[in-house]
Amino acid sequence: MSAAGRLRAVIADDESGARAHLRALLLGAGVQTVGECESGGAALEAVEAMGPDLLCLDVRMPGPDGIEVGRLLRAGVGAGVGPEVVFTTGYADYAAAAFELDAADYLLKPLSAARVGEAVRRVRARLAHRPRAAPAPPVPRIFVPADEHHVAVAPEGIQYVEARDGVSLIHTDAGVRVVRVSLSRLQRLLAPCGFIRTHRAYLVNLYRVRALVPWSRHVHSALLDGGKETHVPVAKSRLAAFRSSVIWMAQAGGGRDGSRASREGGDRLRRQPGAGPGNRRGSGR
Repeated sequence: MSAAGRLRAVIADDESGARAHLRALLLGAGVQTVGECESGGAALEAVEAMGPDLLCLDVRMPGPDGIEVGRLLRAGVGAGVGPEVVFTTGYADYAAAAFELDAADYLLKPLSAARVGEAVRRVRARLAHRPRAAPAPPVPRIFVPADEHHVAVAPEGIQYVEARDGVSLIHTDAGVRVVRVSLSRLQRLLAPCGFIRTHRAYLVNLYRVRALVPWSRHVHSALLDGGKETHVPVAKSRLAAFRSSVIWMAQAGGGRDGSRASREGGDRLRRQPGAGPGNRRGSGR
């Protein structure tokens, strides 16, 4: 919610006219639209990036449809966290499924100012009654599925986590574990243990980073320990957060990303077999 108390919303609808109409109705109800999406996948990304109070979801759209987006959000962040969801659709058939996901409201098109205003009042009431979220405590062990039981993985034994094809791959010293938990949720749970998001698809254990390697002015990777030449990308937009999470010492007389010594260090790493963000032995994409 903005400092002025105005709700912040993301609209997901594959029709531009429908988005524009809903944007105007929300504005009239005191809601600021901070993002618009044409697909379910884009809606999930917008929620993660913008943290809206309200997500207005069409049901039928490309990618995961609105109902599936609602399921993924509920599974990924848990009840009481994340945006309130209001479905906006021309189909009445999905109302039962929507309310099973604890949707705040289900609006049938054509939308009216009165119905949108009522939905916004419901969203405000639900947000006002949410319990304050306590900071997640450190996670001493993570129990992940293994056949018919769960095995414990210590955070210090995790090198990095990768999001791929709707699942999270936990790369540990003992191998890779696959879990159906979003990278965002793992980020919240593992942050107290020294993990940081270096890329939209990667979560890295800072205790396992051996070097930050510059490949160009804006392209970096984190070189991990563990006996393999494993590089994980560090996105340009997350480089500052990476540096602020460690004790960062600037090179004397160097440039923005390091002096000639750091560039020579990068050159030496380039000459080593398997080095580089494209290395498939754990580096990802």
